[in-house]
Amino acid sequence: MCGRYVTPSDRAIEDFWHIGARNSGQWIQSFNVAPTTQVPMLRHDDQGELELVAARWGLIPFWWKQPKPPAFSFNARSEEAATKPMWRQSLRTHRCLMPAAGWYEWNERQQVRSRSGRKVNQPYYHYAIDEGVLAIAGIWSTWTGPDGQDVVSCALLTKDATGPASAIHHRMPVILAPEQFEFWLSQSTGSQEVHSAIALSREDFAAHPVSTEVGNTRNDYPELLKPVAGPATE
Repeated sequence: MCGRYVTPSDRAIEDFWHIGARNSGQWIQSFNVAPTTQVPMLRHDDQGELELVAARWGLIPFWWKQPKPPAFSFNARSEEAATKPMWRQSLRTHRCLMPAAGWYEWNERQQVRSRSGRKVNQPYYHYAIDEGVLAIAGIWSTWTGPDGQDVVSCALLTKDATGPASAIHHRMPVILAPEQFEFWLSQSTGSQEVHSAIALSREDFAAHPVSTEVGNTRNDYPELLKPVAGPATE
């Protein structure tokens, strides 16, 4: 499961995807993104052009009838997404990219003490070896709430961890290479091709242990990314 990640600055997103400020959301970079918050999301607009929009991290399918959004809908297991009602329509027709600088996972095999003295799992920050911008494979939906307002929401896809990330956690986000971006966003891409893209997603990441302060969603500052004592992987 990926329950926290880091967003790039709006300038980094604009430069990486070559979109102008007019099409960006003027994002304030977050170093501790939590589910249900607003995140930057890239998708194709009605003309097939790339657009950057704000989305709630936690998918609400268009057919959802309850007044409250579903819980724990921020991660979609890629192995199940094509068949589960929560995800399948979005995977078929509403795929997106979620820009990231990196993500956090907690190592269940490494116990440490938090500032309060409580035993917790050691958090790790994962990032590209070249420290570049990442594109997490996602799905999105538009839901009309009881107040009649449309809510755009998204979820990121996960897979079995591979490469160095597997030493820390058994799951990881599906992160696509640049040559896969347009292919992923296109509605003409078939289901077998979508699954092939997931299977061929990136593995070239490094990681290092970070402060347990990242466990508190109120903490959101660059120092969260600094390495702390402990083994690093790359």
